[in-house]
Amino acid sequence: MRLGRQPVYLACHPELVDQVLRNSRTFDKGGPAHEEVRALLGDGIVTCPNAVHKRVRRLVQPAFQHTRVAGHIATMVAMADAMTGAWRPGVPFDVTREMTDMAMAVGVRAMFAAEIAEHHRDETHACLQAIIKGIHREAFTSALGAQWLFRRRTRRFQRALARYKQVVDEVILAYRRSGAEHADILSMLLTARDDAGDPMADDEVRENVINIFAAATAPGHASAMVWALHLLDRHPDIARRVLREIDSVLGGDPPDESAVRRLELTRHVVLETLRLYPQSWLLTRCVAAPVELAGRALPPGTSVVVSPYLMHHQPGLFPDPERFDPARWADGTPGPRGAYIPFGNGSRKCPGDTFALTEIVVVLARVLQNWTLQREGASSSPVLPRVSTMLQAPPMVMTPRPRGSRPTATHV
Repeated sequence: MRLGRQPVYLACHPELVDQVLRNSRTFDKGGPAHEEVRALLGDGIVTCPNAVHKRVRRLVQPAFQHTRVAGHIATMVAMADAMTGAWRPGVPFDVTREMTDMAMAVGVRAMFAAEIAEHHRDETHACLQAIIKGIHREAFTSALGAQWLFRRRTRRFQRALARYKQVVDEVILAYRRSGAEHADILSMLLTARDDAGDPMADDEVRENVINIFAAATAPGHASAMVWALHLLDRHPDIARRVLREIDSVLGGDPPDESAVRRLELTRHVVLETLRLYPQSWLLTRCVAAPVELAGRALPPGTSVVVSPYLMHHQPGLFPDPERFDPARWADGTPGPRGAYIPFGNGSRKCPGDTFALTEIVVVLARVLQNWTLQREGASSSPVLPRVSTMLQAPPMVMTPRPRGSRPTATHV
């Protein structure tokens, strides 16, 4: 197939997808517009080539271990409470915008928890909004050589990116001078050591902070929350079962690590939501060494793409794939190996997948503890995703209504 004028191969069978995503030496990070994104964000965990990825991942991965992620649950709850605290019963609002702002606030707090970063957070948030909105648009216009058509927009983007890098450098310097452990992601990056015992230089820390921010605060997490609320609104029988589980496990208490483990149906709802609406709908790779794929010889430089959306919607892999059915997950991951890939697979799988899943479950449970949301005009207009470099939820107006009293949590 072709993306613009560039020929690419699309892997459609789970065995081929598994080969492409797990063999990162042969199928390196790359493809259409990748080098342009890399030029903007640097060589961090998301954008770096395979030659340095192993070292970078070993330095970054400890920040996303289960115990570390559990330490961010209180922040997730606090940001969800701040969001819902401004809601008014019966007053409609755009839940996509609300969830996007809330997810970005969680990402900023998880990265910069120290008081010394307090005055940087608002500016970081504002810069991130501009960067996330424009990063892939700028990359593709650069790849097409069309930036001259959008000079003013490009200048605004470059100013936001430059100021963002400056803010990150200021926070890194403040953390180094402090020397304290702040139980946040930046502190982990500053104390990380590779196999030789060497730390990251400041420019490496900056590039990984920017990469992690770009991934963790992208619209994908927020979209998953929005889609889950939308699907539960469309399936009231499943919604009632989810609410019973939330009431039984949480009562009026906020979610914690133990509760997240026991919210099984809620987690299944999230996993099924990510099957229907995976945030990364297209993963790109570039052949680094001669290889045969499905009997076809591919020379170095060939672009190969994988579509999680295509995989998740194949009836041969997931029966009745358009149906929202959290029960698929009752016996473990459905479908053959390599078929369910909302966060990719292999060594390039998103290192923050546990963080993302935990955040979505926590926010969904916390919202549904106290509110039900109903979409305006649900019976008259379909909801279609916005397709760009990510699969995003469109603006979605929903009306919040407070729930009644809940029973005391049952700890089972």
